[in-house]
Amino acid sequence: MRNNILYITLMILAMALTACAPVEDDIFTTARITVAAGDEVTITRIQAQAKLTNVNTRQTVTSADFVGSTVAVELLRGAYQIDIEGAATCQMADGKTRVRQFRCQSDYAEMVHQDLNEITLKTIFLD
Repeated sequence: MRNNILYITLMILAMALTACAPVEDDIFTTARITVAAGDEVTITRIQAQAKLTNVNTRQTVTSADFVGSTVAVELLRGAYQIDIEGAATCQMADGKTRVRQFRCQSDYAEMVHQDLNEITLKTIFLD
């Protein structure tokens, strides 16, 4: 009888300790956004700001940490509107390097996967 009480007490204690673990990372995700320029232009460097606005809450997340033509942003899972505007160093088809003003936009992008959401946006050159 005494062993049963000890066993039950240990089981209740184990359940109480594991039930208190926070599970906050289920609501966050990473969005990896790539800026694509097409076949005739290769983007080597971007100086721009990416603005992601949650469609439901209107909360905005911004980042300018581009690596090449890709930016990674940690945010809440959901639907987002994406706006990217800035300058890009481009390698043209004829071998010349130019700095061009550009813009990318998406009115609706789903960021619903838990680990990684990859999105490629087409570039609109402003010059």
